Amino acid sequence: MKKLLWSLCVIAVLLSAFCLGLTAAYITSDYSTEEFSYEQIKGSNADPHPQSAHFIHIFYEGDFPGMSDTPVSAERAEPGKKVLNALQGQTYTRLFPLIRPSKKGIGIHEVSGCTPSYTAYWDGKHLWLPNEGRWRGYAPSNPDKLRETLESLCNK
Repeated sequence: MKKLLWSLCVIAVLLSAFCLGLTAAYITSDYSTEEFSYEQIKGSNADPHPQSAHFIHIFYEGDFPGMSDTPVSAERAEPGKKVLNALQGQTYTRLFPLIRPSKKGIGIHEVSGCTPSYTAYWDGKHLWLPNEGRWRGYAPSNPDKLRETLESLCNK
């Protein structure tokens, strides 16, 4: 019994040392500290984020979204411009891959033509963008400013 307990303790210590080593390597690498602009990390369309409680719709002036017969006015496109400006005004660093988004955030999608494109998810602390069909997390340079902007523009 003591040999089994001793073996389990050794395995637990080795496993935790391995995990701590991976975490330390990630933290000290350029991968976690390299800064990106929004344009560099902007992904392609992904499935809607299942945890979105609210949405911000980005419309483009003069476009005919969905089955609409009337073009989008400048007034209707203005909130989308503000959202894109807020996203582009930040720099981003990648999050540790094991971090998952918080629930009840704000989903951001562009509406152009017939197909809406889900482009981002804000969980209140991190920005999540599609990356090859999966959502990837990024920490913005000024999360308080971004949170304030997105919460003021979201369609509650």
